[in-house]
Amino acid sequence: MNYRITFISLFFMLVAPLSMAPVCAAQEVKVGIGFAIPPYVIKETNSGVEVDIIREAFKAQGHKATFVYLPNLRLPLAFSQGEVDCIATNAAYDLAVDIKGKVFASKITAVFQNYAVSLRDRNLNIKRIMDLADKEVLGFNNAAKYLGPDFTAMANNNDRYWELADQSLQVRLLYSQRADVVVSDKRIFLWWREKLAQSKVPLPIDLDQPLIFSPIFPPAPRHVAFSDSALRDAFDAGLSAIKENGITQSIATQYLSAPYFD
Repeated sequence: MNYRITFISLFFMLVAPLSMAPVCAAQEVKVGIGFAIPPYVIKETNSGVEVDIIREAFKAQGHKATFVYLPNLRLPLAFSQGEVDCIATNAAYDLAVDIKGKVFASKITAVFQNYAVSLRDRNLNIKRIMDLADKEVLGFNNAAKYLGPDFTAMANNNDRYWELADQSLQVRLLYSQRADVVVSDKRIFLWWREKLAQSKVPLPIDLDQPLIFSPIFPPAPRHVAFSDSALRDAFDAGLSAIKENGITQSIATQYLSAPYFD
């Protein structure tokens, strides 16, 4: 009997499982995330496209994700003060500059597509970001930091630009003609419109007014920002795994197949 071969085989049988173990020991990870961006983040049910993808990516590495729902403006502070281990945010946002510290960014988790949303009857003819400069514009929290230098310049020079933490209010204010333009991901806007339409409380607004979604923004990829590179690496490994086995696509299909999104 060849004892050398047997010993080597036994050695690799014992070591191989260790090489496939998660990068970090299993732990509970506190994830800071925006609180009102369905269908990507639905606080009431602790679910949504982005929430479920992040949860499953951590789960694939043996970690448990606990979500801390906060306004966008609060996320950087929670991160810098160690209240959360990581935050889900727009990939274009330079978190390191705001917190004056090191940040480790994950791979892309989801992609939003923002539009300038207006009522068709207003005939606003929005073709570029600077067409918003003379209009009453409602953005979401931190939109002026997320949407690029042209949008930042417009926001800084437009006295009628303001931001809302609760994007459901964008829908109400646009349809009631108290705002000219809303800046929102299309699915987020339509989700809130559908929820208002289903409400049993009578609304003094006409939700059937036709809309125009002006495509003046590029796609907005999302990622998770970490203070720990090893935890980021583990998350990225889990994210790759759930993309390869079809979990990511299954999650997206579950939430994004509603007919009113078309």
